[in-house]
Amino acid sequence: MRKIYFVLLIMSIATAAISQTKNKSYFLSTNLLSPVAGLNKNSAAANVLVPLVSNLEYGFTLSGGYYKNFHSLETRLTYGKSNDYNSIPQIQFGYNFFILDYFKKNESGWYIGGFARYWLYHNKYTKADLHNLTTNMTIGYAWKKNRIIYDFRINQPLTIYSSSNIENIKSGFEMNFSPMPEFLPILPFFSINIGYKFNSK
Repeated sequence: MRKIYFVLLIMSIATAAISQTKNKSYFLSTNLLSPVAGLNKNSAAANVLVPLVSNLEYGFTLSGGYYKNFHSLETRLTYGKSNDYNSIPQIQFGYNFFILDYFKKNESGWYIGGFARYWLYHNKYTKADLHNLTTNMTIGYAWKKNRIIYDFRINQPLTIYSSSNIENIKSGFEMNFSPMPEFLPILPFFSINIGYKFNSK
C-alpha cells in the first residue's frame, strides 16, 4: 500500500513541476459514458460491455490538464459504483504526445501516450478493500473547434499491482493486457470525452 502512495506522490510532484511551464492552454473535460457505467442495468451484457466503452470509469468523471505545443498532461478523477454494494474511486495521471500537431501545431489530431491509474474497490458490506495501481497505453484522436474539445481514446492495459485488506491475500504485480483476461487475453477499453479549453496563452 505504501508503494502505491509513494508512486502517486512522485507523479503528483512531477505533474506540478512540469505545469509551471508557460504558454499553455488549460482544459476541463468529462467522460460521457462513465455515468451510464455507474447505473444498475438489468442486462448482464450491458453490465459487461458498457464499462469497456467508459474507460472502466463508473459514476462521475472530471479530467483536467493542459496542452503545450504538441504535449498534454492530464489528471482524471472518478467516483461512482458498479453496483449497490461497492464504491470505486479512481485517480489517473497521464501524458499524451500529439503526433500530427508536431508538424501542424494545431493541438489536434492523433496522439499516443500513457496513464497510471489508482483505483480502490471498496465493498461497503464486508469492508473489504482492493487497492490497484495500473498502467495503460493510450491511442486517441482529439478534435478542437473553438474552445470545445472532442476526444475519442483507446486504452490498452499493460500492468497491474494489487493489494487487499482481506486476510491471507498477498500483494502482487503482473502484466495484464485485459480487464477480463478470462474472456480475451488482450482487450482494450475506450472513452469518449468532451471538454472545454480556456486560458489560452
